[in-house]
Amino acid sequence: MAFVELPSRLPTVVLVALFSLTGLICYFIGWCVYTLYLHPLAKFPGPKVAAITQLWHAWSWLNGHHPRILQKAHKKYGNVVRVAPNELSFNTVQAHNDIYSAPTRNRKPFIKDATFYKNGDSVRVLIFEIDATEHAWQRKLIAPSFSGTTLRKQEYIIQHYVDLLVEKMGSLSAASRGAGVDAVEAMLWLGFDIMGEMTFSESFGAVEASKTHFWVSVIRDSAHAAMLPALIERMPLLRFVLPYMVSKSAIQNRKKHYVYTQETIRKRVRLQEEHPETATTDICGPVIANGKMDETSLVSFAQAMVIAGADTVAHALTGATYFLCANPACLKELQDEIRGLGSYEELTGTRLASLRYLNAVIEETLRAFPPAAFGLPRVSPGEYVDGHFVPAGAVVSAPHWVITHNESEWQDPYTFRPERWLEGGVSQPRNLAFSTGPRACLGLGQAWLEIRVTLAKLVYSYDMAFAREHGDWLGDAKMFTMWREVPLMVNYRPRKTH
Repeated sequence: MAFVELPSRLPTVVLVALFSLTGLICYFIGWCVYTLYLHPLAKFPGPKVAAITQLWHAWSWLNGHHPRILQKAHKKYGNVVRVAPNELSFNTVQAHNDIYSAPTRNRKPFIKDATFYKNGDSVRVLIFEIDATEHAWQRKLIAPSFSGTTLRKQEYIIQHYVDLLVEKMGSLSAASRGAGVDAVEAMLWLGFDIMGEMTFSESFGAVEASKTHFWVSVIRDSAHAAMLPALIERMPLLRFVLPYMVSKSAIQNRKKHYVYTQETIRKRVRLQEEHPETATTDICGPVIANGKMDETSLVSFAQAMVIAGADTVAHALTGATYFLCANPACLKELQDEIRGLGSYEELTGTRLASLRYLNAVIEETLRAFPPAAFGLPRVSPGEYVDGHFVPAGAVVSAPHWVITHNESEWQDPYTFRPERWLEGGVSQPRNLAFSTGPRACLGLGQAWLEIRVTLAKLVYSYDMAFAREHGDWLGDAKMFTMWREVPLMVNYRPRKTH
């Protein structure tokens, strides 16, 4: 019988493989022991899998239920939860203040986490800028665009698009024969039209066409893909796996979104070159005139400004519509206040700012359905957060959704009750959704103006009601950095005047 001689190198190959496998197993065991028992954050409770790997964090983000997953974790483990090997989540107002407020002589700043603020671009601008000095310069450059004086001068832009929306909602609702208008889409039309005009003097024409502009559709579809750069930064070995966890269209649309923004910026730069004396009234004007940003930076800037300014307002308006229709008594109270002013023409920013119940409805909407539901990650300088010392280098955040639904912070947090903002002794900070400190949202005043005017004019003009059973609309909403809600069909019938 003939025998087949095995290659002489086989034992060596097998031996190397066994040693490699043994080494990996030993490394993994050592890593688990370190993260679970010896790591500086080992004393903080949380899911064991989150303490040893980034997979728990990635899973919570990619499935669209990140806010609620964090909320369940906090209910189980308490006010501080370890959500990644080197990351903590806090669910108290005090923690929010400690992390995001301006630094003092006795308290060092919590800087932005560079891993999270990875937008896939070769530059970091404004929202994504990590360096405090550079961010302060950029913020100072555009701050005049959001001043009270500027907003009063440009309120006519907001009023114009809101008036157009009010007209469209009535005609579309009537034409639907009871099927209603999707408030989710309609509020996006408005938010992006206004922000397009305010940013680079060019509306998307969505309200006029009663159709979501493809650029906005691309943003919503590509939001899933937009999370990939930060997740890949956390887990480099998975860079070839994560892209398959989102749709191919999401990745393609993200590229289309960039190309369209690039074309828009080029058009806006040409406008400024041809008419430098008149083309500086929008937000891009002073930025282009300054000359320090190249085209790549301007594209990133425009993307950030339009999305941040339009998306948040749209979700707030949709949320307010849902809560008001779901709570007829609240809607009636708001109708009485708005309609008591007398005429449609009186619904100006100045007049509406003093309406107590309108403001309470907005506050409560931002609490119950915060547009930015996740926590903004910061790196601890080695400071206390709500009484807990967090070592330098650890990442911390205070997720808005988790805080605003924390039963130890709010009475009946799942009840929509605007009256809570009219009662004495409300200790929670207002406008939590817009953050605080040196990185707080610059567009807070503009956002409130848009929301006030839009809600007031719709409530003044129409009797709103769900067109069909809405189901668990709030529970069905998913978050991929931005909210993605299911349709909310609403009938807008001309108000009864008798």
